[in-house]
Amino acid sequence: MVLMTALLCVAFAFAEQPESTRDSLPSDTPVVKTDSTSLKVTRDNVLSIVSIVLPHNSLKNSETLHDWPFFAFAAPSWAYRFGLQQGMGKLASLKGLAMGDVSFAGLGLRLDAAVELLHLLELGVGLNTGTALNYGKTATFMGVYDPEKRNYRQDIVFTDYVYGVCYHSTLTIPLLAFLPRSNWTKIILKGSAELTYSAYTGASDRQVWKVGNSNQVNGFKYKYGGTLIYMMPFARVPMAMLSVNASGFKHEYDFDEVYKEYNPGFVTVHVTPMASIKVSENWNGMLMATISRERLFENRRYPTTEELLQKQIGSEWDLRAVMFILSRKF
Repeated sequence: MVLMTALLCVAFAFAEQPESTRDSLPSDTPVVKTDSTSLKVTRDNVLSIVSIVLPHNSLKNSETLHDWPFFAFAAPSWAYRFGLQQGMGKLASLKGLAMGDVSFAGLGLRLDAAVELLHLLELGVGLNTGTALNYGKTATFMGVYDPEKRNYRQDIVFTDYVYGVCYHSTLTIPLLAFLPRSNWTKIILKGSAELTYSAYTGASDRQVWKVGNSNQVNGFKYKYGGTLIYMMPFARVPMAMLSVNASGFKHEYDFDEVYKEYNPGFVTVHVTPMASIKVSENWNGMLMATISRERLFENRRYPTTEELLQKQIGSEWDLRAVMFILSRKF
């Protein structure tokens, strides 16, 4: 979850503020009108340094770090995005996106097509594939779980791949249109919903696998939630956000029976406050914290690789990670 959130945060670095917000925000600067039927082409290279602090709660089941109060590390990542947007008048536009990324968690490629209506509602579908890197016994980022050995059968890079399709929708509600016009009322609400099918070439149906940092099965996952975006009148901190989303597996029967006590149908909730930081003319930053509601198990101390075989007895809220992402766009 930490790595997925970090990569998601890289997407925010592609612009100092969301594209949909720039079209909606009031400004004293003269606006140059563009042809609503023109084709827009964008190309972006983003170099990012992802710094992550894991508190003790995220380390307590680690074989080597369970006694540490926290663990911090930083790693570079790179992403390239090629986008097309064809206007169809003022009512609709078509969007296309090709994006690749490289990070310490692996490689990824995404192709996406969407239609945007009234600059408020976006409906789209995306294809994705990727692989991950393994770091030996220290960290398993790629492999299939073996319940008998209570561990992952680690795969080396470039031999098997994850692939999938994602159906997504986003609704933008410009609250600033209903509030008094000022530098303190530039608020936008975005609601989103996703349904994603994922599979792994090295796993059969009902087997649990991992490519990246989250356990998966061949099947569907859902995610829905919203993000409150607050444009602030500060040069160094131009934007603050609060994201809340819920996610889970659509079908419990996608899992083998051995994972029944793990409760595959559990709904995970993430609350993520974020702040965009203008570091310099060329560098931007994103500071964020991840607070989540996750499973509470009967056994409070267990090896990380045995989590899938634990018995859930409830849920708990806790701070999972604090991240700072420093990015430069080329």
